[in-house]
This record gives sequence, C-alpha cells and structure tokens, in this order.
Amino acid sequence: MIGTYASAALIVAASMAMGRGILALAGWEGSPWLSPAVGFAALMVVCQIALNLPGRAWTAVGAVVLVCVASASVAARRRRRAAPSTAADVLVVGAAMLVLLSAPFLANDRVGVLGIGFLNDTHWHLLLAEGMRRSGISAYGFGAGYPLGPHAVAATFAQLIGSDVDKTLTGVLIATPLLTAFTALAALGDLTRSRRWVVALLVGIPYLAAAWYAESAFKEPILSLMLLGVVLALEASRRQRFARPRPVLVATAILTVGILYAYSYPGLLWLAAIAVGWLALELVLGGALLRLRSIARGVRAALPAIGIGALVLLVLIAPDIKRIHEFWVSNGGTSAGNFGGVSSSSLANLVTGLHASEGLNIWLTGDFRFAPANVLHAGVLAGFALIVLAYGTVTALQRRELVTVGALLGCGLVYLYVSHNQGPYVTSKALMIPGPLFALVSGRALMLRLERPDWLSVSGLAFAAAAVAFFVLAFQSSYLALRDAFVGPSDHTDELRALRPLLHGRQTLALFYDDYVSWELLGTPVSSPLLGSPITIGFRNDKQFAYGNAMDFDSVDAAALDRFDYVITTRSTGLSQPPPNFHLIGSSRSYEVWQRLGPTPPHQALPEVNAPGAVLDCHTAAGREVSHLPGVAMVRPVPVVFTPGALRPGASQRLTLSLPAGEWDLSLQFISDESVRVRGGGLNVWLPPNKDRLGSRWPVGRVLSTGGPIALTIHVNDPGLVASDTHWFAPGQLMATRPVPDQAIPLRQACGRYVDWYVPS
Repeated sequence: MIGTYASAALIVAASMAMGRGILALAGWEGSPWLSPAVGFAALMVVCQIALNLPGRAWTAVGAVVLVCVASASVAARRRRRAAPSTAADVLVVGAAMLVLLSAPFLANDRVGVLGIGFLNDTHWHLLLAEGMRRSGISAYGFGAGYPLGPHAVAATFAQLIGSDVDKTLTGVLIATPLLTAFTALAALGDLTRSRRWVVALLVGIPYLAAAWYAESAFKEPILSLMLLGVVLALEASRRQRFARPRPVLVATAILTVGILYAYSYPGLLWLAAIAVGWLALELVLGGALLRLRSIARGVRAALPAIGIGALVLLVLIAPDIKRIHEFWVSNGGTSAGNFGGVSSSSLANLVTGLHASEGLNIWLTGDFRFAPANVLHAGVLAGFALIVLAYGTVTALQRRELVTVGALLGCGLVYLYVSHNQGPYVTSKALMIPGPLFALVSGRALMLRLERPDWLSVSGLAFAAAAVAFFVLAFQSSYLALRDAFVGPSDHTDELRALRPLLHGRQTLALFYDDYVSWELLGTPVSSPLLGSPITIGFRNDKQFAYGNAMDFDSVDAAALDRFDYVITTRSTGLSQPPPNFHLIGSSRSYEVWQRLGPTPPHQALPEVNAPGAVLDCHTAAGREVSHLPGVAMVRPVPVVFTPGALRPGASQRLTLSLPAGEWDLSLQFISDESVRVRGGGLNVWLPPNKDRLGSRWPVGRVLSTGGPIALTIHVNDPGLVASDTHWFAPGQLMATRPVPDQAIPLRQACGRYVDWYVPS
C-alpha cells in the first residue's frame, strides 16, 4: 500500500514541479494549473530517455531529481510573473480525489493491481516496465514499438522508492486522475472555490475514466490528460489573441510529445481532429475569413516562436522516433484493418459495443460493459446528460471559447469515424477519451449559472436542482464503477515468488490458470498450455479439455513435458499424478514444484472430463481393447464431486457431504474476491482470495468421515466498508479424494477401476 500511494504522490509532485519550471522558462503567464499536464508529459520523456542510458534505472532517478530541482529553481525565480496557486486547492481536490480513487481498495479490503480477472493485459505492462528497469527481461508477444512512456515512469519510481513496478504502475493510474483534476482548475478560475473543486473532481474521474481506472487501463486516461492540456493552453492563449505565442507553442509541443510517448501515433488523430474542429469554428464564427491579412502578419511575427516550438517537438520526439515507426509498421501503417495494434473486429474484454450514452458521464451501473437494469431510465438520464452538455456547449460559444467547442466537435468526428471504420473495442476508447472534456464543459456551465445573483428566483432554483441532480448522478456513476473494481490479491503471488529460486531461471511449465504467472515468476521462462507460451505446447488428444477444466500432467504429452525442466501444479490430490521421472522439490500452501530428471516415459490416459482419471468401462469396445493390452494401469479410489453455489460477500451456505468412512482431501475450483472459510468434518480453514481464471483445483484440507453425512459450511468474508454488486464467490467443483498413492496393477485387472493413466507395454 505504501509503495502505491507514495509513488502516486511523488509522480504528481514531480509532474507539477517539472511543469512549473518548463512553463516559467517558456514565459507562460497564464494559470499555473497547466503545469500538471505539461509536467507529466515531460516526466515520461525524461524517464524513457534516461532508462536507455548507462545505469538505466538509477540514471533515470538521477535525471528526474535533477530536472525537478532545476525546474523548482526556475519557477521560484519567476514566481511573481504567474498567478500563485493555493494550497487549499491542492489539499482539498487532492484529498477528495484520493478518497474516490481508493474506493476499489476499500471495496476489496486490500491495495493491489486493479482489474485482475476483468482485463488481464496488465501483466504484459508489468513485464515491459520491469524490462525497462533492468535488462535481460522481455515480454514476448508484445507488438514492436509499443509506447513506453508510462512504463518508464513506473520503472523509474519503483527504483526511486525501492518498490515493485506493480505498485508504481498502480501509482501511475492514481496519479493520472489527480493530474487531470488539477489541470482542470486552469479553466475554473472564474468560479468560487467550492464550486471549482466540485467541477475539478468530476473532470478528474468521469464515468468511463473511472471504468478505465478500475480495469487498470492507463494509456487512454493519459491521452485525455494531454488533450485537455492542449485545449486549455490554446484557449488561454486565444483569449490574449496569441500575443505571446512562444509559451503556448512550447507547451503544446511538449503535450504532443506526451501523446506520442503514451499512445504513439494513433493519439495524433484526436489532436488533428481538435485542430480541424477549432479552425472550422474560427472560419465560421470567429471571423477568420475577414482577418486573413492580420492573421498572416501574426503568423510571420510568430515564426521565431513557431521555430522554437518545432525544435522542442523534434528534439523530444527524436529519441522515440524509431519506436513510433516500428509501431506504425507492425500495425500495417494506415491499414483500415487495425488501429494501434487492435483488430477492427476485436471485442477484447467487451461483451458487445458500448452505447454512445456512456460517454456523457451518467451511466448507473458498475460494469461499463452492460446497460443498467432499467434501460428506459438509463435513456432518460442519458438524455438529461446530453441536454446539459448542449447547454455547456452553448455557454462556451457565448464565451467565445472556440478552441473548447472545436475540441468537442473534433472528438465527435473521431467517434463517428472510428465507429464506422473500427471495431467495438476501439470505439469504446473514442467514447472514453473526451470524457474529462465533456465533464468540464457540462460542469463549468452549470456552476457559472449558479454564480449569477438571480439563482434564487423560481427558474434559478429549478436550474439549481437540475445542476445538483447532474453532479449527484455523475458522481454516483463514477462511484459505481470504482466500487465494483477488481483488485488482485497477493497471496498466490507471494507463494509463487517464494518458490521462484527453486526454478533457477530454467524452462518451467505452469499447469494452472494464471495470466500473471510470468510476472510472478519474473526471470523464469514460463509456459502454459492455455495462456500463451514462449514454447509451443498443446493438449493431449485423450485428455478432453474445455475452458474451466483443471490442467494437470495428463494435459500434455510426454514430448511436451520433456521440453521443461520444472513443472508447477496446484497442491491438490484431485489431479493426475506426475510421471515417475518428476520429483517433488518444493511446495507452498497452494503449489507444488516438480523437477524433471530424465526423459518422460510415454503414457496414455482414458478420456477424462475435468477429472484426474476415468473408470475403465470394459462393457464398451474401446474399454475392452484397452484392458486386453499388456501393460500397467495406475489406479486410485474414485473421487467424489460436489457442486457448491455462488455466494455474495458475507454470505454462507451449508453442504452435506456423503463420503465413505476414512480420510478425504478436499480441493475446490473457485474464483472469489474475498477469502473463504470452510468448516466441517474436523476442518476449519480460510482459503485466500483467488482472481485467477476458473479451472485450477485449490487445496482446501482434510476431513474425517465416519461414514455418515458431513455438514460443510462455506462462508465468504465481507470487507464491510464498501459493498459491491460484482464481488462473488463463484465455485466450480468441490472434489473429495482419498489421500493414498496410486496403485500400479496389470491392465487386464483394471476393468471397473478408476484409472489415472496407463502404460501399454
């Protein structure tokens, strides 16, 4: 927890310090609240460049410290030239944002990686960040030229505070809404303090931004931050008729570089669309057609400043230009088939395409992939949000804020283009990215109306009620998305990291479902037959596999097993036993590590379905054929399977187990955000939370049966502080197995016996 929040605070502080210094050096005299966006863009550049220098992470730490100190010095010398910010703004907005952003951690009763079990892409990002921190570690399968600015920040601050990059990457996630909220204050100077705080909070975490935060997606929120900074910088300079072009050009150049370092070339689409929308409004409403000569004179006068901005842009892009080109080439360039590496047919973790209304920031459901239960109610609220946005747009036009309105128009054009030419996943990004801008335009217009002295009239009170309703509904929407977020538990991660020294960096096969196993066993080449591998392996034909079924040694053939030095399985007797050349060398509460000594003897299995074996049925032709073979069968007692029901946190259920007399080991397939207590038959244990995919068998414990029924109680822990509608205990099989070793018998004697595997001679 400390590493996550400390890194977030340091990232925000470094961004604001760098931004202040850069803007002061450029001669910026407008609102100092543009500095968070500019500073974060600069921070990504500094970290990524420095990480490629000798010394890598420590060089990056030194570079960040040096640039921050230099920036603070420059800002201190020129602080009289810029309007000072207030500590109250930082404290109130920052504290309130941290409370909102902590909702997922309160709901899960832990701080960890967000989005596990919902969108598991984060494991690639962790590997990329760690690979930047230290050489020799790579994330196979990631597209060439992938933008690494955020990863560089996570790597640098992990080195600075002596933490893991999973904590500092979550710190980047937390810092981004904070910086967005602070940046929004640049447009809210004409509101009273309390009103601008409310609007800044909404801009920092509108609905889809909250949903992206909850699934640990950081690139799109960072792009939103950069675009917001560009719009506010241009708007502020436009109010002054671009009398001092150098500061705004430098700021815009750095923010553009930030877009490229965080999102690569696809991010320029939004920037270009905003420029087109703004210029169109200048021509139609701004009288630019009537002032072409004066505009031309202004451009000529600004040529030195334009040259400085272009130079800043080129110098800062140069270190990353190769990666940008590689990303372009790897994604087919301008091919309409994909966008930034995403296929036009991709749904990713979506169930279907998102409704456009979600982008309006009122959507009362915790899972953004689905519509609220009452569709009519949702449509009415979306219509209300659209009316508020329209009102905000009219207000901005009345205030001659053509850059802001042009940005709304440009983002709308991008959405229309993407929705007609790309798939649902890319379209969802086009809905999320303008969210903070929509929140700013809507929220500021409502608050400006409430600043008028006639707001106590009948119409004014009605307007105030509508404004309160908008903010309550918008914050409620964001809260629901934050509350229902999934946060990864650390129990299995800690166990696997403790076992990592046993593997000696050798080829390892993981026979369980875990998207993060390559991160948890960092430095070890890990493969899985289901989740992707550096070594190609497949399932055995005689082990009938379907998603959600347990994986064990019988899942892969002997030739595939011989490609690995070690195999890790869950610690369950409900799995097939290893071949005789595998020896147990270590274990934890949940896992066992097996070392291969010599070639794997070929063996065969009966057709199995989510079971460690099958009964050899000699009444069938296939069964008789097996029983007539010379050879040996490994047999065991028949396991007994039960099916628990799903539970909410805080709920319990009672199962009656009918087992023959004797000892039985229980193992359970389950997913749960909370720990699970199992009692009965002499057993009283807590199972750690599990957010891996459903399928792995996890050890529960041993019960003693007297031959009568056993009353088994399953209880799911309740974190208590914040209740979530999506946090369930979702079980698969509860399997009871005898804790006895397999017995080798001749195949001819195996009819009617439960066969784990057999070896024909």
